[in-house]
Amino acid sequence: MAKKKGKREEAFTFPEFNRGEYRTKEIRDSKVAMFAVFYAIVVAVICHYIVRMTDVGGMVVFLGLAAPFGLILILPYVTDTSEFERKNWFGPIFMSFLAWLGLFILLSNPPFNDIAKPKFQQMEIYTESDGQWNITTEELREDTPFVLLISVKDNWEIDNVQISGSKSGSGFMTYVMMSKLEAGNQFGISADNMYYYYFDDTCSVCDEKGGLSMNVYTFTFKAVDEEDNSNTKRYTFTIFPKEE
Repeated sequence: MAKKKGKREEAFTFPEFNRGEYRTKEIRDSKVAMFAVFYAIVVAVICHYIVRMTDVGGMVVFLGLAAPFGLILILPYVTDTSEFERKNWFGPIFMSFLAWLGLFILLSNPPFNDIAKPKFQQMEIYTESDGQWNITTEELREDTPFVLLISVKDNWEIDNVQISGSKSGSGFMTYVMMSKLEAGNQFGISADNMYYYYFDDTCSVCDEKGGLSMNVYTFTFKAVDEEDNSNTKRYTFTIFPKEE
């Protein structure tokens, strides 16, 4: 009885490498990548000037998120995208978004720009004892001269810090400039990024002996940087009566 002959499997052969097609595809992909980055740079610069020249800075985030999808309409005028599938669009859109985000963050910080508000940190009260100025750890009494300090930081430079005050809910002190605490100051206080107001017998809202009268005080601090970004902070404390 004759044996059945098994089917002969055909040997696998690699498709012939098409050098011209490969080169065309690589050139196209390079054009797409370069244009996506160039497009992102243009959008980032536009966003930068919108932030600097208008009051709608927050809207540029939506522009930055939406702009990369504009490549779907623009790229066909730059190169042949007839063979693009949905997955082919993801690369240039995502690349354009990342390039925009990185450049926009760079342009939003010094030395190009400063969009961040000044930041307040701790407030401190200093009183004098035996010729030394120290942070008070006790209740602040009326008619006691004191130095009120506030720490303010910014990405670039602070232009000015002001202070206003109210007592028992009524204003008694309109905004006045605070002084920056410099090295070698008269109080012997060593600190960075601090601004102060001295409540002594010469200030317009103080008692004759200096300090403030017994009451509950609320002070509002306003800081403005050189790019006109501003921020406010409010603190409340109590001035107690003199000890008998």
